[in-house]
Amino acid sequence: MENSQLISQIKSFEDWKTVLSVTMDEYRAWLQDYKLGGDEEENSLEKCRKSLNDDRLSIAFVAEFSRGKTELINALFFSDYGRRLLPSTAGRTTMCPTEIFYDRVADEAYIQLLPIETRLEDISLDQYKHKPDAWVTLPLDPLAPDQVEATLQNVVHTRHVPPEEAEKLGLYDSDRIMLESDSPETVEIPKWRHARISFPHPLLKRGLTILDTPGLNALGTEPELTLSMLPSAQVVLFVLAADTGVTRSDMEIWTQHLQGCGSRSRQRLMVVLNKIDTLWDEMRNDNAILDTISQQRDKTARILGIDTQSVFPVSAQKGLLAKSKDDQALLDRSALSRLEDYLSQDLIALRREIIQETITYDVVMMLDNSVGLMESRRSGIKSQLTQLGGLSGKSQEAIEQLMQETKEHRTHYQKNLDDFRTSRRMLEVKADKLRRLLDMQQLEKEFEKTRLEMTGNWTTLGLQKSMRTLFELMRIDMRQVVKEVEQTRRLVRGIYHRFQSEHGVDLNPRMFSVMKHRVELELLYQEAEIFRNSPLTAATEKHFVINKFFVALVDRARMIFNMVRYQVDNWLDMALEPLVMHLRERRDQIETRFDDLQRISQSRDTLNTRIAELKQQNETVLGHLLFLRALFKRVSKTLPPQENELPAQRQTAGTG
Repeated sequence: MENSQLISQIKSFEDWKTVLSVTMDEYRAWLQDYKLGGDEEENSLEKCRKSLNDDRLSIAFVAEFSRGKTELINALFFSDYGRRLLPSTAGRTTMCPTEIFYDRVADEAYIQLLPIETRLEDISLDQYKHKPDAWVTLPLDPLAPDQVEATLQNVVHTRHVPPEEAEKLGLYDSDRIMLESDSPETVEIPKWRHARISFPHPLLKRGLTILDTPGLNALGTEPELTLSMLPSAQVVLFVLAADTGVTRSDMEIWTQHLQGCGSRSRQRLMVVLNKIDTLWDEMRNDNAILDTISQQRDKTARILGIDTQSVFPVSAQKGLLAKSKDDQALLDRSALSRLEDYLSQDLIALRREIIQETITYDVVMMLDNSVGLMESRRSGIKSQLTQLGGLSGKSQEAIEQLMQETKEHRTHYQKNLDDFRTSRRMLEVKADKLRRLLDMQQLEKEFEKTRLEMTGNWTTLGLQKSMRTLFELMRIDMRQVVKEVEQTRRLVRGIYHRFQSEHGVDLNPRMFSVMKHRVELELLYQEAEIFRNSPLTAATEKHFVINKFFVALVDRARMIFNMVRYQVDNWLDMALEPLVMHLRERRDQIETRFDDLQRISQSRDTLNTRIAELKQQNETVLGHLLFLRALFKRVSKTLPPQENELPAQRQTAGTG
């Protein structure tokens, strides 16, 4: 009994992405075939397509030990294997953060394990993903469930090491422990720092990524989990146990690591109240049991300060059992389907919305301008047909008069061109200022300066001051970038407005806003403040504090500024491209019209031939328009495609 609703929704979502990807390919081929696109359009489409192909749906599971989190993952995603794919039996808990996905590039199943000793290096987990030699890689055989199950037991493996070694790794505090008891001879630590599982499950092959995190200790010692990986997930599920309620350690996870997730506009935070089967009492009737579960749900929501609708009571263990035995009654009682339905609807809708705003907007704007270009060309052809059709029987003087009018159009075009060159120079000045503000080399110097200051400072207050100073500097820089982007936006809008009012050019500029990145930096600043003022930060050895700060927080700030620079560059490169294409089209129309009149002036025999050619060109351009409008409709559509709407092989638009 597989989760057909979630699989169906993700399949529809992936079909929708396939339509977008194929449409981009068809549009790019059309631009190349008819030499209507330059390097800017080519690069923009390639970036959009790559972003679409790299897009993944991600769900993070967070819980303290023994809350049934891994069992929930098994029940939601791997029940059709008839066994627990991930280790989740009593006493076998996940010891290291685990990413579960499918490697489309390698197209194979494996588990990669990063040794715990890598914590001694100032290298982020993301950087280690590009260092394959640092990982221990073990193959998985999807056709041999016993082999898969045995190999995945690695995620629960631990080691016993001397306290000195554990302390060096940042996994043991000798000062605190010695206050409580005698120092132990050995300390149990995870064998692995991180695990990555590539597995050909249908949902994973369709782009789903699952993040399974260990308890509070791992969240505190591995900063990229809470400061990078969790914020990048579309959905975060916080798993509690119905038989224990919200414990002290649960509350620590909630307040220190998760509470801010719900404030992110591009993320959903949900609470799963697991193990409701522990409340099933055979001495009580069903209504009394449901009342108890409802009371526990209300109490959980009240303690966490969230809406009751965000709390999902389930029994992962009974749900997994029900699916493996095809027991619909038990599945209904486990309430797992309600959580699945919510995930399938909310997660997909959120991801589609993000893609529409971040990827398809650019393609829609390019298609819209291509449609405008073809409409302008068709209008020019019709005007030329009308003009030539009226030449039959006209005198040579009438033809020369039309040639004179065309020369005047050429003069007017030259004025358009001069105005455009002036506007482009104005934009280049603004662009240079923006790019100086986003000089990543200068930002890296500030990062290095702060690291040196923190390394040379031995007081907690000194470290905290350096952290805050750096983020305040970045906030000032971002505010200045926002100001300059808005001024540049006004300049671009003014250029298009002037061409529309003075030259009759009806085109839409491609706009860009940096506000979402400013909001992202402000949220990161708030996380940095929590980290800076955390008692855990004050109690942690200085080397690990500095490493956490730079690996998790500063790296994310770097990514934000890099993304702004990338998007600003892309926007500036394309901002005036529609005007360039219009001016080029206008020039070609004027020159073609003048050449036609010259030939007709010399020989009236060419008139009928040229009219026939223009009629054929009109049909061809109409074919282009129909083709482009079909692409536009596909890209603009917000709903998943039906079977008959999936695109076939590309056909060249128009004939002749």
